[in-house]
Amino acid sequence: MGSDNTLHLLIVDESSNDAESMTNILRNIGMAVRATRVEDDEDFETALKEQNWDIIIAADKLSYINAYKAIELLQKSNKDIPLIVAANGADNISVSEALKAGAADLISKDEEPEHLQYVVQREFRALNDRRKLRTFNKSMRESEKRCRSLLDSSRDAITYVHEGMHLYANSVYMEMFGYDDIEEIEGMPIMDMVSPDDHEAFKKFLRKFSKNDEEIQGDIEVSGMRTDGSNFNAVMEFTPASIDGESCTQIIIRTASDKELQNQLNILSQQDLLTGIYNRQHFMELLETAISKANTGSENNALLYIEIDDFINIKQNLGLAASDLVLSDVAKVISGIVEAPDIVARFSDHCFTVLINNADNINDVENYADTIRQTIEDHISDVAGRSVTTTCSIGICPIGESTNNTHDIISRADLACSIVKDNGGNSVHMHNPIADEQAGKERNANWVEVINHALSEDKFFLAFQPIVSLHGDTCENYEVLLRLRDENNNEILPEQFFPAADHAELLPSIDRWVIENAFQRLSAEQPNSNQTKFFIKLTGASLCDNTLLPWISEQIKEHRLSGDSIIFELDEASAVMHLSQAKTFINGIKQLNCQIVLDHFGSGLNSIKNLKHLDANYLKIDGSLINSLAHDEQHQETVQSIIQTAHSMGKLTIAEFVQDANSLALLWQFGVNYIQGHFLQEPSTVLDYDFTSDD
Repeated sequence: MGSDNTLHLLIVDESSNDAESMTNILRNIGMAVRATRVEDDEDFETALKEQNWDIIIAADKLSYINAYKAIELLQKSNKDIPLIVAANGADNISVSEALKAGAADLISKDEEPEHLQYVVQREFRALNDRRKLRTFNKSMRESEKRCRSLLDSSRDAITYVHEGMHLYANSVYMEMFGYDDIEEIEGMPIMDMVSPDDHEAFKKFLRKFSKNDEEIQGDIEVSGMRTDGSNFNAVMEFTPASIDGESCTQIIIRTASDKELQNQLNILSQQDLLTGIYNRQHFMELLETAISKANTGSENNALLYIEIDDFINIKQNLGLAASDLVLSDVAKVISGIVEAPDIVARFSDHCFTVLINNADNINDVENYADTIRQTIEDHISDVAGRSVTTTCSIGICPIGESTNNTHDIISRADLACSIVKDNGGNSVHMHNPIADEQAGKERNANWVEVINHALSEDKFFLAFQPIVSLHGDTCENYEVLLRLRDENNNEILPEQFFPAADHAELLPSIDRWVIENAFQRLSAEQPNSNQTKFFIKLTGASLCDNTLLPWISEQIKEHRLSGDSIIFELDEASAVMHLSQAKTFINGIKQLNCQIVLDHFGSGLNSIKNLKHLDANYLKIDGSLINSLAHDEQHQETVQSIIQTAHSMGKLTIAEFVQDANSLALLWQFGVNYIQGHFLQEPSTVLDYDFTSDD
């Protein structure tokens, strides 16, 4: 399945009616399907080469190809795609015969449609799991290489030991103890690095650490001993690890002052600066650990997803600074209820999450959540002499042995929270897989109605955020952002309605609305400034629209625009998913003198390699790398590497989501070309940023 949540289905059949029928059967259960039909071996081979398919359904008997010939061609292509044989009811063919030939399963066109639905869903899940496994294995291999490289260049003294003997040590470690070559310490006992006065205490610590079944980091303060006999105070941090598949122990050695500084930096990197509670990044790490424990059956946990009701109105009525005080108050209220080992975090702008440990009694969890809800409702915030009250909606999702991943848990808890909001808010709802899925379908249907109305009645509107040069370029660059207002005049962000739009295949229509209205606005601005440039996002769905390029060309002519004032943004993951179409689009758009940005760059495993196929002018560095840039050394190294590589290839770089002066200072040092974020200006319907002030 592609990253755009669409099933790419290849049907081998002479009957367009049969192909359409099977496609509709799958769409009837809520699957977003993009189907292509072929009816001979030549077209089948071409289709295999040109696109990545998720499922193939091949009719048993055709004039120019049959299911078994398709299986043979598929096996020769060496692609992992489940092929399902579709037989007519009168065909005398057995399931075992199909499976023996290499098919994933056999279905009859005359059977109940549920059989096809179940088989496709099963094979789809299995394929997705295999793809994830391959991705994880590849990621693990690359991570091991990066880890070894990072260890060699680390400023910390690091060693790996097995059964008390050194396996590996980096140069800082050897220098700390006075050794010149790794061969001098390979096989040497770690005990030789510790002063004899501390041997007894060190032995006790090692015995205790080796008996600990939980992979919990431990540390001990000892006197280290150099080759010249001199001693120094050191803190040794022990963590279970592995090298080349062999279990061992990682030891990081710091001086006492380094340890204290590291603790302070760790606290800062885990903290939300506004509320003082944990931030989203650290919470996701803790949630991942909780899911791992739940998968082993050792404990059951639960997630609370808490969203403040009507926060947009609070922000509009009180202003940004005052609404931040309300957020801080709510965080304090929740923190006053949540006790260790439970965890509370600020998950997004006005959403909080609570991880409940040892949640064996689900009724207790619901009561716990309702206590939080009631306390928030009863609380009164004193903001600039005004009394402010608010309520919240809470979605609950259990975390058990069958839980897949953090994304699934967050999505289910968010869906449960949305059901509360749809019913007026100020309540608690436990995720129910069957009922909530149906509610989610109904909500999608409502969104589709809203989107179609917005498209036909021009209810969407555009906001603009400046993209500012750090090196003297005074061009007025703005990113074009789509917005929607509901019946209460509340602003709705695309992430709220894009999933429903994608499912209903409305994203290409939305993209065209954005392009046409952005061109109108740009045309109106050109008499005032011929330096204005618009960065316009395109979804992956539009890359598959063969009529888009000619339409854009006509729109540029109609609005009498210069192509060099238009830059299209493609999401890196979507562009890679639709690589052939993306290459065609990029080549065509450059013929119109427009330019290309690869958005969310650096989030993939092979981002740099993808540039061989995707000839972008700009790389917009993924916001997850920028968010914690000031406190995350690994992100700093990654961002600096991306910038250096981009510049060596003649490409410009943009850092999005810049939120503070420290991150800005680092980005300037790294040589990034442009920055964007709320630190400069929040999105606005007015093009009023003074680009000359940053010259």
